[in-house]
Amino acid sequence: MIAAVLTLLLSADGAGYFPLPKGLKVKPETIATKPFDLTVKKPEQLALPNGLKIYLGEDHAAPLVSVRALIQVGNHDDPAAKLGLAELLFESLASGGAADKTAEQLDELLEQQAADLHASAGDEFSWVSLSMRSADFDRLMPVFADVVMRPRFQADRVEVAVSRMNESMRRRPDRPEGLAGRALTKAIFGPDSLIGREPTPATLKAVKPEDLKALHKRVFGPTTTSLLITGDFDKTQVIARITEQFAGWKGGGALKRDYGPPPKLERRVIFVPKQTAQVKVRIGGLGFKRLDPQEYAMRLVSTALGSFGVGRLYKEIRDERGLAYSAWASASSGPTTGTFTAGFDTKPENAASAIALGLPILEGKDGPLTKAELVTAADMAVNSFAFRFDSASKIAWERAVFDLLGFPDDYLDGFRDRIAKVDEAGANAARTAIAQGGQFQIVVVGPEDKVGDLSKLGPVTKITDVEAWK
Repeated sequence: MIAAVLTLLLSADGAGYFPLPKGLKVKPETIATKPFDLTVKKPEQLALPNGLKIYLGEDHAAPLVSVRALIQVGNHDDPAAKLGLAELLFESLASGGAADKTAEQLDELLEQQAADLHASAGDEFSWVSLSMRSADFDRLMPVFADVVMRPRFQADRVEVAVSRMNESMRRRPDRPEGLAGRALTKAIFGPDSLIGREPTPATLKAVKPEDLKALHKRVFGPTTTSLLITGDFDKTQVIARITEQFAGWKGGGALKRDYGPPPKLERRVIFVPKQTAQVKVRIGGLGFKRLDPQEYAMRLVSTALGSFGVGRLYKEIRDERGLAYSAWASASSGPTTGTFTAGFDTKPENAASAIALGLPILEGKDGPLTKAELVTAADMAVNSFAFRFDSASKIAWERAVFDLLGFPDDYLDGFRDRIAKVDEAGANAARTAIAQGGQFQIVVVGPEDKVGDLSKLGPVTKITDVEAWK
């Protein structure tokens, strides 16, 4: 009996007690595969006469539709005395009712239709989203339009949003990762800059209900809003409903922002005492401005230094010395300048020595990047690029955000070619620009009695309250 079963298991035509599907009765190496499509997908774009931009992406894999409104307002637009205004506005927008529906009526309607409504504030732009069944599009699109154009900001829901935000701020000191990130941002850009400042209970308390309504009235409008509709829909039906709901929308305008000149940095260590099993180490400096010609070289440099498994930081700190499970680096853009950040978590006793190992790599003192390293980094960049466009939702989002931030239409089309053109000289020049003579800001979050002497790494500033740090 056992012999018969084994014969069946090992036979060419069987797996267990069932025959193999025909498609599996082939040698894998004989299977012909289609070339990987790296073409940049683009959504269909159109605009209403009032200036409202519309992005359409059809995907009939599931009977669902997503509608998103991208708004040109964010945390960077908050008045200094009322930080938290934009966040509170969007926290209240989706929960506070709209037009003739109270918050409770709106909640009940969405629950009955199994629809999901959310809103969130970002730094430079914010968004409102509604996910629904395709069959409910006609009924719920007017509701979405009411939320965007005619929110009620119901008082009790605003109070709930305030309480939720206050609780989140109260818990900020409990999160070592957040402490490290907040301290690094403040160290690079300054605690009072548009990028480095953050809301406090006092600034949030200064926000009144009339402030929410005034900001909504001043900013929300067809020229500051982009609509993204993706999923299983009929194009003619969608355009008709959007036109019906938004064609008469007027008003609104983007706010002006003054980021000031890029900061000038000097090496320093910011130590944040915190009883943690692992020390959070974050080392940062300036990255690249949007559309900076060095963007592509800086992206490759950050990958060559900090990518998983092959980056120099990873090899030295993790593989060679075993001081951390991982070490990473990344470079990003910003309105006037971006950020370059490297980081790792390690035992408190190893913090100073691990930083001392990482700094020469970040400063370019360990020798120039090689052609082989850049080829690997470029391959990783190109291979990950395709995953930015593997759904209609991502395609529409990428295009809308790049349009909002002022990128040219062909920016993504030439991304891979520009990455491939980065040579050793360009990469090492970008590495020098990132290092800026070693003027990195070094943030260490960990137990004061265990991290040892950090003064050898630079002048040390001890911060017991990141929120209050000036």
